Amino acid sequence: MGIPKKNRAQCTDAPRKGKWMIALIIIVVCFALLTLYILVKQRNVTPFNESSAIKANVTIVNNKDNAMLASSLGKTIGDLPVTTGRTGSADNEDSSGFLSVDHNFPGARDWYDYWTYASRKGNVQLNQTHIHDDYVILAVESASNATLHHINEMRRRYESVGALADFYARGLGWIQDRLGLVLTVVIAGNFTTSETANGAENLTLHSGPASIFIVDTIGKMKCGGEEDDWTDRQPPLTMWVRANGSSPRGEIFSGTALPHRLLSTKDNHRCTWRYDFEPYDAAVYSIHVKVLNFNGFVDSLSETCNTEKITSNDQFDSQTHNKSIPGDLTKLEAMNHEVVKELAAEGNYSHHRGLSGFKMYDAIDACCEACARSRNCKMFSIPGALHYDNCELFFDRKETDVDFLDRDSGHYLGRDRNYSYTKQEPSDFPPLRRKLAISPDEIKKPWPVNEHPLKGFPRAGAATYFLGCGWSSMLSFESPCHYPSDDLVFGSGKKVEIVGHPQNNTPGSAEIEVKALRSCDFDDEKLNISNGRWVRYPYPDESVCSAMVRDETSAKFKNFRPLYRGDQPPHCWHRDDLTQIANTCGEVGCTFVVKHRWMTDLKREAEWFGLWQPYECQYHDMGDDAIQQCVDQKQISSIQLKGASISSLVDGYMAQKLQNINMTTAGNGTLSVVIDTLKMPHLLWHLSIDEYKKKLENDFQDVTDDSEYEHYWITGFYFTSEREPHVQLDRSLEYSKMAGDILTPRGYKMINGFDLSAAFGFDTDGQADGLHINGPPIRAIVTKFFHHLCHDVLLSQS
Repeated sequence: MGIPKKNRAQCTDAPRKGKWMIALIIIVVCFALLTLYILVKQRNVTPFNESSAIKANVTIVNNKDNAMLASSLGKTIGDLPVTTGRTGSADNEDSSGFLSVDHNFPGARDWYDYWTYASRKGNVQLNQTHIHDDYVILAVESASNATLHHINEMRRRYESVGALADFYARGLGWIQDRLGLVLTVVIAGNFTTSETANGAENLTLHSGPASIFIVDTIGKMKCGGEEDDWTDRQPPLTMWVRANGSSPRGEIFSGTALPHRLLSTKDNHRCTWRYDFEPYDAAVYSIHVKVLNFNGFVDSLSETCNTEKITSNDQFDSQTHNKSIPGDLTKLEAMNHEVVKELAAEGNYSHHRGLSGFKMYDAIDACCEACARSRNCKMFSIPGALHYDNCELFFDRKETDVDFLDRDSGHYLGRDRNYSYTKQEPSDFPPLRRKLAISPDEIKKPWPVNEHPLKGFPRAGAATYFLGCGWSSMLSFESPCHYPSDDLVFGSGKKVEIVGHPQNNTPGSAEIEVKALRSCDFDDEKLNISNGRWVRYPYPDESVCSAMVRDETSAKFKNFRPLYRGDQPPHCWHRDDLTQIANTCGEVGCTFVVKHRWMTDLKREAEWFGLWQPYECQYHDMGDDAIQQCVDQKQISSIQLKGASISSLVDGYMAQKLQNINMTTAGNGTLSVVIDTLKMPHLLWHLSIDEYKKKLENDFQDVTDDSEYEHYWITGFYFTSEREPHVQLDRSLEYSKMAGDILTPRGYKMINGFDLSAAFGFDTDGQADGLHINGPPIRAIVTKFFHHLCHDVLLSQS
């Protein structure tokens, strides 16, 4: 490094001209040139500490990237101080209204209590292990440039097609805009070498405890705090995590990342989450993290929107048209448009915009929730002013519709998009990705709504937000993720090689291992005790299990199921072809969601063979002979499933296990068995916490002394979508816990389907709806049921 030769020559030749004043001037000019040259060089080179860096493919972002991010966050990045957006001197200054006056998140404590209850299991104890904290901070500093570049490129991608509002509405864009967070993934564990400990694209760890950290790279939002209040400062952000081990012996760990309070010597205030897992077998693990919900434990149904009907004429009131009369639909839509204008004038609302929902089965509930989640929405109407608009949202003026404002210019973005779903070419999107966003005007959906028009006003209080790119009744059409991975935290996809114990590094046989563990009991089903993971085994050849073929038997829930053969070892039933599961649709419009789904390496496994296995106990996998003996000994006359669609899903697999079983003839002394799924998604959809509690107390009487019936119930699943409003993961956990607290003392026996469904929530969900999780989790639930049903018989045999 040095000054240019031309300038250096001027500095050395000038004094020889003999005049001190000229020499002095030249020296000053040279010094200025040298200073300017050094500054320019420093400005164009981003510092990069090789000794502490993660040696990954890091892209150095330029000042334009930093300026873009800084303008939207209102903070200093690099040497660019920016004061737009979030301003103020206090920590956690927030323009979105989430924080309380003392800079806490009001819903954070409930979030922490529920998720630590359900996720802190086994020997892993949150906050006791901080040995990686300094490393995590160094890794985040190293990854920050690439992380910022990633979010800026994503933003540019949306902006290039006039869809910045979509970027702000979901996924990583929402988190950056509303919370000021830009997240990255860091993996830590028992590093095999010091070089690996400094970081690499693909890490190598010894088997044993490992952690996946999700950390903010910006540091504007101040988390941490004192011992008794640090969880109140952590954004209640629900993120799905999975570590998927490769075949043939890899395990699969999946669940929710928990808040982690950094105790680093370098930085104790970055918002951080952590997911712990303990791989035992040697395998290569792929790591993925997806954002799902914010403030998920808010009881959004504790208050309802006040509504009143709008009356005009018979056609308008019924929202119907005669298809045989040309222009009749256009006439109806003109009425809708005119009524919306009148409502805006009556309420002095100078701005309004429509919302085109996807699968809005209950427009009142959905439009109420849409207004509650849209900042400054004052009123809504059903339907909206334009074709396919399920509702209209009203605002005092355009400038208050901040969700649709450009963060840099303040201009209203509008709803027009410069992309086409049906006219895309393969070059429009990257290889291995599905098509881009859904444009509702190009896809037929039920229209008009055929409901009596009404207007309503938003409820008071906080709202919960679904942020993921999965199925959303309100957002899949209106504000779609342009890529299904736009909710995937940067750093996902990293590979971690686990070097296991020597005795576990050799390929295993197709036989399922039976370890010397106690038999699982109902305590092991409890959400705060259940502690397991999926374990793969080498796919059996036809000398052990006959070739897998499709079961063509009719089932209520139509989906691919391998044929069950009762004359073979029970574990043969657990084979599957995951490429064929959940690819078909049962509802109009779902085809476009299926094509837009996020697929992982798990979804591509045509020869899946694995079991759900707890750490502390074991489930006995029962074949025809054992089940028949159990039925005979307990004199079971029927096994009945109750519920709705989830019940139908379970019934298809239950029917396979019972197809060769002869039930006892009903009569005195016989036993009927009932398995109830509680219609859990419907309860999440429609009932507040108090209403749900009353329903459980009123509808489920004490059955502890009932000798004629044995009652089971299945928890909610690990939902990765918001198929209907309020049908979200956090509520599934909350309502499942409430059911356990009320039903267990009354004699109802719980089957935990929550934990084991997490790993498959994006890969075997029917219609890609993030709710009807199919395949291996359902077989595991059925296996658990027969284990518990026949537990006494198994004990007597042993």
